[in-house]
Amino acid sequence: MLTIVCGEDSVESRRYYTDLQRTLKEKDFEIVNVDYHQVLELDETGSSESSLFASKRAYFTQNLNKKVFKKMSEKNENKINAIIASKEIQVYDWEEESQAREIKVIKGLLIKEFKPNQTIFKLLDSCYPGNFKAFITTLNTLAESTEDIFIFIMLARHMRNILSVKLGEKIPKLASWQLGKLANQAKYWDEKNLINFYQGLHRIDVNSKTNGTPFSVKKALDILACYYLK
Repeated sequence: MLTIVCGEDSVESRRYYTDLQRTLKEKDFEIVNVDYHQVLELDETGSSESSLFASKRAYFTQNLNKKVFKKMSEKNENKINAIIASKEIQVYDWEEESQAREIKVIKGLLIKEFKPNQTIFKLLDSCYPGNFKAFITTLNTLAESTEDIFIFIMLARHMRNILSVKLGEKIPKLASWQLGKLANQAKYWDEKNLINFYQGLHRIDVNSKTNGTPFSVKKALDILACYYLK
């Protein structure tokens, strides 16, 4: 059995992946964290050539889709198919910020996807000067059901894209309609203020990781919005 844990909501997908380890451990499974090379060494019983693996174990890895699935040799494809079909092997793979549609289609593969609250996209679209009230209202609503850190991750990524568009830089892997929306939102921003706003997001990121502020991420976003979105 092979299960892929993924989704644009990387905070929730990671929590599920971590909680799953604890749940299986409570069921007397030994949890073994492995890289993709070791996954490909598993035999039909859950053992590897190095005898690292044994029964009653669950194997946790990351980025199989990126490291193995996208450029899969016939040998590796046979190995992955054998793992999927096996009743003895349990492998769980976490794909950070990957959506289910980005995972290679393999028959029998189990996918657990975590999609973000759709209100997050309303928040991103509302982030521009002169729109403070709408932004804060949406932020407060979203924060009732969504982790602060995920809101921050999505907002920082979105504003980085807007800044790139404003500076005339290319953004790979975005559709023309997405680039059009970013360009339209970028028109509301003065270049200097946009740079300062993005730098403010960077400071929030650093402070949240170093305990350099008494404010929560949500409160820090409130303050930043007060300066630049009114």
